[in-house]
Amino acid sequence: MHSLLLRSQFYVHKSPSLQAFQAYREAEAHNPLQTSVSSDGELLEYETLELRVHPPNIDINNAHPTRSIITVDSANRPGTLIEVVQHFTELGLDVRKARISSDGGWFVDEFEVTDSCGKKVADYRKLNSIKQMLNINLRCNDELLHNADETDEMNRVETTVFELAGQDAAGLLADVTSLLTTNGCNVRSAAVWTYKHRVAFVLSVTENGMPVHDGVKLQRLQQLLFGMMDSEGDGIVDIKRVRGEVHHDRRLHQLMLQEDLKAWDRLQADAQVEPASDSDDDGPSSIDSRPAASPADSATSLHEFVSNKTENAISFYRSSKHSKPDVAITRCGNGGYWLVTIKCKDRNKLLFDTVCTLADMDYDVYHATIDSQKGLAHQEYYIKPRYGGTAWNAARAVKLAAMMESAIQRRFPKGLKVHVHSADRFGCLSSLARVLKDANLSVTRAKVKTYALSSSSGHTFCVMDASGAPPDRSKVEKACAQIGGKLVDAGEEEKTASAGTHKFSFSFLNRQWGKGWNGLAASPSSSDGGS
Repeated sequence: MHSLLLRSQFYVHKSPSLQAFQAYREAEAHNPLQTSVSSDGELLEYETLELRVHPPNIDINNAHPTRSIITVDSANRPGTLIEVVQHFTELGLDVRKARISSDGGWFVDEFEVTDSCGKKVADYRKLNSIKQMLNINLRCNDELLHNADETDEMNRVETTVFELAGQDAAGLLADVTSLLTTNGCNVRSAAVWTYKHRVAFVLSVTENGMPVHDGVKLQRLQQLLFGMMDSEGDGIVDIKRVRGEVHHDRRLHQLMLQEDLKAWDRLQADAQVEPASDSDDDGPSSIDSRPAASPADSATSLHEFVSNKTENAISFYRSSKHSKPDVAITRCGNGGYWLVTIKCKDRNKLLFDTVCTLADMDYDVYHATIDSQKGLAHQEYYIKPRYGGTAWNAARAVKLAAMMESAIQRRFPKGLKVHVHSADRFGCLSSLARVLKDANLSVTRAKVKTYALSSSSGHTFCVMDASGAPPDRSKVEKACAQIGGKLVDAGEEEKTASAGTHKFSFSFLNRQWGKGWNGLAASPSSSDGGS
């Protein structure tokens, strides 16, 4: 007996690496007895056992006149920072200032946040949601707010989610949604990003109010979508079933990063630039995204060297909050840290965009300072590579800086911004996308949401002419009117969504016109919050 017990000990070994937060949440959900051994027979990490004894503590201080100060302290694991920042973002909160610090497997983070009106958080549902955001034992709770829209019921709906990425093409949104609609799939929510001739989709669909159960149909749809996304078979098509909130922006960042990394490799080959060595402790100790003497010295000079051959020299039509960030990465003398410094215009979701990219590039944030003042943002991250050693590597720093810059800039596409509100009807998105394609208009950004409580849907598009030229507003108006749309003033769409003889209402959201766009002088601008 003793020999059997002794021998059995060799089959129990410690988990080789610390689980990311999402994997940890799922593992604990499948371990209701809270044993110290995983389903694979591995001993759990110390951090998991520590969190059972000392769960994360979240304190909210509303004594400040204009900001809510939120302090989070917990055992550390990869992905926790993203979980927190993503929760703030989905609740519609802006992080004005943050101090992030970790030491010895524990972290303490402090965030100063405001609501969309620039005031401290007063909504008790949002405050309660913040208190519970790291509670892995929380089950589906109707009272817990999952996003900024209180009329949304997505947290209680199970859907089939299509995640697509590949080469952008005029009318691609129309083709994808037409395929889904023809096969009985109703798009409940969707988000589409484009950047430098690449595109990513996240579409949440149902069939007769339920997720798609037909495996043969899903397999066939996947094959057809692969052909649409990339003729050379290099696209991405993932299909999964999701219960609850679909984190569109998070997945879009991951999909676009995969596309950016593939483009980065192609750009290196096309520019015939010899990449820096991958050996440790190699290359200059500082990488700056500003123009430099040679492609090997600058994070974006290689990027710009090739992209300048395809990008038009004119100033495109974008949000007033769009700006080219200054990203610098420096080797720190103490602690083996890499210091990432970002300076750009301040805007909402900026922290989310940068933190996502650091995590998806497999860098851990140990310390950080986030500040915003007078419309400018200054971020400093002390990071280390999660894999492959922590020694300085100039080639990796160059790539990281370029990916950070892309993540910040792709939030703001070119195009005329159109908002559509309609009754919740099957195939509504497909009809809108098709009429825009037929009018020779290209969708550079789309966001679609279904409001279950009001049985309506909202669509926001950024559109350009398919040739890449600025869109003619009258052409967009005519296209929408062809399928029963009525032009209304901005902010009046929901009130007149489906009244009288029209099927939906739409409006144009003003954006800043850049000088030189289409050879014209700048027109009066108005604020545009981005998507």
